[in-house]
Amino acid sequence: MKIILANYRYYVSGGPEIYMFNVKKLLEDAGHTVIPFSVRSPLNEETPFSRYFPHGKSESGDAYFDNVRKTPRNIARLLSCAFFNREAYRNLRQLVRDERPDVVYVLQQINALSPSVFKACHDEGVRVIHRLSDFNMMCPRSDFLCDGEVCTSCLHGDYSKARARRCCHGSRATTEVRVASMRFHRSARLFDYVDAFVCPTRFTADLLVKSGIDASKVFVVPTFTIYEKPDYESRLADKGYALYLGRISPEKGVNFLVDAAVSNPNLHFKITGKTDDSYSADLKQKVKEAGVADRIEFVGFVNGTEKESLITNASCVCCPSTWFENLPNAVLEAYAHGKPVVAFDIGCMPELVVNERTGFIVPLGDVERLGDSIATLCVNQRLSSEMGEAGKKLLISEYSPDSHLARLLAVLEPSGARKE
Repeated sequence: MKIILANYRYYVSGGPEIYMFNVKKLLEDAGHTVIPFSVRSPLNEETPFSRYFPHGKSESGDAYFDNVRKTPRNIARLLSCAFFNREAYRNLRQLVRDERPDVVYVLQQINALSPSVFKACHDEGVRVIHRLSDFNMMCPRSDFLCDGEVCTSCLHGDYSKARARRCCHGSRATTEVRVASMRFHRSARLFDYVDAFVCPTRFTADLLVKSGIDASKVFVVPTFTIYEKPDYESRLADKGYALYLGRISPEKGVNFLVDAAVSNPNLHFKITGKTDDSYSADLKQKVKEAGVADRIEFVGFVNGTEKESLITNASCVCCPSTWFENLPNAVLEAYAHGKPVVAFDIGCMPELVVNERTGFIVPLGDVERLGDSIATLCVNQRLSSEMGEAGKKLLISEYSPDSHLARLLAVLEPSGARKE
């Protein structure tokens, strides 16, 4: 097949772009032709198709709202990208005419390409598939969080709470624009032009259907991970440590790990993530005042071999998030290394972690159960190993490149897709 792969950035900025380049290679290795479509930016990877790329939300090509200078021209571009990017509409139509793809696979489009890309595909008579990397279709903030708590008030199109709370960047103007654009997209029925939606988890798929999308258009295609076994073996101590992978922020629940360590002397943690903000500083101060600094180590941002070593030598990986994760990479990384996962019972986590088989699912906010579950895996290395191996088998069957490719192609094919 010939596939146009559309995303609002053509450089690695986060998880969606890592997926974009990984799936591009996966499709190309399988013999398909993949053509990128994005917005202009000096950070973009080189491609001969950049001549089709429309302008983004700023003259500089910066993709982040906070970094965009609010000049009259940039404000006009911001509004265009939020509502209907006419340049993206025209350019994608031209690219489709010139290349005649079998399908267009759209990843992130919010506030850059805009849902104009869906109408462009419809008007050119080409099949278009949209993958959700977050909850931007259903929530103005894209994360279902309000004042640090899970909130689904906007799920059915009533954005009054978002307006009252100034949910977007704490700004009334920004929130009003975001809400107005979402209302416009609904009233113009721009998402009706999408032939199928791809969701990483059943949890996200169910939310999408609840928001009003036709269930027959929604398919679950889990994210995949690529992993090569390191050339060193793990060296587990009699009592190992539990590892937290990710950023340190309130909704990630790291504070629950601290509370668990205070109440359970058998716990030792290594916490990854940057610690250069006030929240992290407060958390580190809490650790010090609680007298558990000898059992909780903040190792900072890690990558490459340092990250590999931390996972390989851990007894388990902790994902104590208190918000709706959309298939976090930390779970897949843990399974790839043969490590069990301990998580709270919220969002997609019970879907990813098979309780008492690939790890433990703990009632949300139950610090005692959280601590006991983690301590069990840190003390009982045999159990940790057995659950980790079960996680690795689950990864191979559900989250491998081959599994992802087969499920994705079933949706991308012009003949459509069949439900499992």
